[in-house]
Amino acid sequence: MTEATIRTQPSDLLDEARSQPFPWWAMLVTGVLGTAFGAAVLVWPDISLRIMALTVGFWLFATGAAWTVGAFVPGRGKSVGEHVLTGIVGIVVLVGGLLCLRDLVTRLTVLALIFAVTWILSGLAEIIAAYRTTGMRRAGLLGVGLLSMLAGMILLFAPELSLSALVLLTGISSIVVGLGEIVLALYLRRTAR
Repeated sequence: MTEATIRTQPSDLLDEARSQPFPWWAMLVTGVLGTAFGAAVLVWPDISLRIMALTVGFWLFATGAAWTVGAFVPGRGKSVGEHVLTGIVGIVVLVGGLLCLRDLVTRLTVLALIFAVTWILSGLAEIIAAYRTTGMRRAGLLGVGLLSMLAGMILLFAPELSLSALVLLTGISSIVVGLGEIVLALYLRRTAR
């Protein structure tokens, strides 16, 4: 067997998943969806308010599903608290996605709150996970976690923002946080080998 063949054995893949604070693929899914969402919001600002809830609904639903599944992936060194927090974040995000899909226009106020809470909780989960690892993984998780929390705090504590400013801030924040998550996911994938 070649090294590539050996590496794809189920036990090796399970060992890889257990050695990471977050499964790299869950972080990649979150990053790609967040970046795509941010780009869509910035490309179509005029219709973004109408389609924002729908796009956010799909994004939050998929992200929530990825985080919830990630909570059940066993991992070396992962505490029960980390599993529980990851699961709670996943469920909150999943429910937020369902709420956005239910009513596309009247949920914009709730949408800002959902974004704020989602980014704050996911940032908190990433920061907590950072303390369970070292080196660049820690730095990456801390950086993405702080970016997520900052974006959430801005949306939570700046209610005077107009809806157009919310669209702009949401688009830029989603791209920045999403790209950070993509870079981190690729780094986690590379270092797991």
